[in-house]
Amino acid sequence: EKLKLQKEYSRQIKEYNMKNLTVVQRLPAKAQVSSVSRQKALEYAKKIPRPKTLIAKQWEQEVKEALPQAPAGPRLPKIPSLESLWSRHEKEKEAVAAFEALHIL
Repeated sequence: EKLKLQKEYSRQIKEYNMKNLTVVQRLPAKAQVSSVSRQKALEYAKKIPRPKTLIAKQWEQEVKEALPQAPAGPRLPKIPSLESLWSRHEKEKEAVAAFEALHIL
């Protein structure tokens, strides 16, 4: 008798679940609601005033004003010679080798 009650209960639960699943499957009507809200959003976006864009000449003038102008004369720092750079590289290479020998690096 207990087994019969369990089977009856499971049958009732199964029927209940089947009814609820069919109701859930019929709910895609909200997709239409989202398309309506999308249409409303698009209409709203059309009514918003757009920012004015800069004309290319105005933009170039603003860039020129913002950037500092270089002085007329050649005031750039002198570039060290290749030989001095090479000797510096060799010294630094020796220093790194010494650190590696001491297991610091």
